[in-house]
Amino acid sequence: MSHITLNKKKLSTLALAATAVLLTACGGGGGGSGSANALSGVAVDGYLQGATVFLDMNRNGVLDAGEPSTVTDLNGRYALDYSGVTGAITGLPVVVTGGVDSDTGFAFAGKLSAPVDAAKQAQVVTPLTTLVDAMVAQGLAADVASAKQKVATALGLTVDQLSTDPVAAIASNPGIYTKAVALQRSIQMLASANAVSGEASHESQERVIRALATAIRSQTSAVDVSQLVASVPLSSSTAAQQLATAVTNSVRTGLDLSGHDGAKAALRAMDEVRTRMESDKNYNLSTAANKIDTERGKTTSRPYYQLTQNSSSTAAVNTIRNIAGNTGTTLTQPTNTTGRLLASNCFQCHGTGGVGGFDRIRGGNATEIREYLSRSANSSIMAAHAQGYTTAQLNAIITYLQQ
Repeated sequence: MSHITLNKKKLSTLALAATAVLLTACGGGGGGSGSANALSGVAVDGYLQGATVFLDMNRNGVLDAGEPSTVTDLNGRYALDYSGVTGAITGLPVVVTGGVDSDTGFAFAGKLSAPVDAAKQAQVVTPLTTLVDAMVAQGLAADVASAKQKVATALGLTVDQLSTDPVAAIASNPGIYTKAVALQRSIQMLASANAVSGEASHESQERVIRALATAIRSQTSAVDVSQLVASVPLSSSTAAQQLATAVTNSVRTGLDLSGHDGAKAALRAMDEVRTRMESDKNYNLSTAANKIDTERGKTTSRPYYQLTQNSSSTAAVNTIRNIAGNTGTTLTQPTNTTGRLLASNCFQCHGTGGVGGFDRIRGGNATEIREYLSRSANSSIMAAHAQGYTTAQLNAIITYLQQ
């Protein structure tokens, strides 16, 4: 068969159902906990569905044996049972990795964290709380309260807004959402641009987050996210500034045009541009956008390019919404289909449609994928899945998906 026709809405539903089945099989479960000793809250970039949430007791950024963990439900909510932990947990990081961003439908390749509050309920974990946690971890603030105040002051927010669900507040205070999503995409782009050979994705992101936290320490007045990322001494910080500006403005345009749905369409488009920059290792917004426009046959209207150059273009957002809303899409299979059947397991959770680069479903490169072979099978869903294959089979999957 030379091509396949997919219904995107059905694919999304099937992917979420498959995710729930796989999470249950791997021993995870979101929603609630019968223990009185439980942390509860929500993980938000958009709402992160099927993400791993754990209490990072040794602060090393990865889920280790014995650390309490769970998974988020379809609304990003979690309940983390820590009844087996002795000693105080206040101030320890709650870390969120993996899952699917409900606002874009893409796999979440970032890493979020938040220091545990004394109340242990309504623990919101966002890109904004990640900066708070980084300041505490590095000793850049005396305590969590002062770290929150520094981050809030630097980004022109209140302390209470840092603990607010950005999606729930999108109608009344859209600035929380736009700052959060622009920050996360800047972090991921900078992590890609500054990655060191052999370094895991979470380690690259942690270096970027630490650099941003250091910049916030000396910030005495409010700046926007683009100004903050431009101030860090990292490669491609200017490109990150341009990305943050484009994300912020395009999402605002989408919100003004049609509320949350419009914002999601704009954000999804900007994520496509960002991941193209990362996969090509070319951090030029217009170059990446032009490539996508060409692939979509939009060389006249050029909506992706227009969105990066004129983020207030309602015409560009409308065009992209129509592209995203197309219920039937014909996709051509790559020439080499050796790993296609093996890769079908990946398609269950990640809506690739059976084509496209691995960056579209993992947000990382082949080296990162192979790292899961050396991790504990119960450390994450990806580790459990990767270890179901031989190295040769995994290489075949990667080769197929990178075409």
